[in-house]
Amino acid sequence: MTDVDLFGTSRERYLSPLYGDGIFCVGNAAECDHYTEDGAVRIPWGRTPRPEDRARIRSLALCPTDAQLRKAVLPAYLPDLANLESLTLPAPLVAHLASPALTSLVIGNDDGRAPSSPLAADTALPNLRALMWVSSYTTPRLPQVVDPLPPLGFLRTNVSGDAAVLRQLEELPSLRHLELVHLKNVDVFDHLVAPLRVLEIGGTGRDFPVARLAAIPTLESLRLNGIRAEIDCTVFQALPELVQLTVLNSKRIVNVEALLDCPTLASIMVVDCGNPFRKDGKALFKSKGFASLDIDYS
Repeated sequence: MTDVDLFGTSRERYLSPLYGDGIFCVGNAAECDHYTEDGAVRIPWGRTPRPEDRARIRSLALCPTDAQLRKAVLPAYLPDLANLESLTLPAPLVAHLASPALTSLVIGNDDGRAPSSPLAADTALPNLRALMWVSSYTTPRLPQVVDPLPPLGFLRTNVSGDAAVLRQLEELPSLRHLELVHLKNVDVFDHLVAPLRVLEIGGTGRDFPVARLAAIPTLESLRLNGIRAEIDCTVFQALPELVQLTVLNSKRIVNVEALLDCPTLASIMVVDCGNPFRKDGKALFKSKGFASLDIDYS
């Protein structure tokens, strides 16, 4: 079967460059090993890039040790990297960031710390089009680190019932790819004003209003992960542009046969979801000729 991965393609387009020439990281060997294993060039923390490398740097990951992070000082040469498009860094380093050329930003929240005040990214990063907030903590949330936002096309953020996060979503009609995690039971749909093409929802409560997905008829790719609420597959018939559906770690799926009546649906992945297809259903779906079908471990 041919892969249909609109979700992955969209991510890569917004967050690139991810691979190839021009990928660098800053830090000691241990902190940078997961980047250098993929071919990134390492710059030791406290050193400057070689003159011949400055113009080559398109993607940069800052990987300070805990002691270096406590000083919360950005490398002095950062504003001089004229071709820098993508930057990855921990949340405490964000406050003094300024780069008119930067288009993609990944912020890690590994210890629950935030800067003393949020970065006004609408002026400090005016060309930013993709922002990924990667957090193993529910707090702080993005508005405490970056706010207000420029007109993003891609955003990943946690919600957790925070009114400031919902306000940020209301201010982004430019969004086309949105990833929301830690939603609990928040009805986020009233706050989505953009004609989204790609959406991920992860980590909900049992009363999350899945049926309200019908309010986003522009969706082409939908990823649901850790949905504790019931997922009635008839809702997907209200998404006339839906090509790709991924459902992971969600045990309350009903009416899967409704997926057969989604006219544009070409890719289905359902994994670790309590086997909603059963044996007969799996055979039926495999006979329908989907371009990509992964339900064996549903």
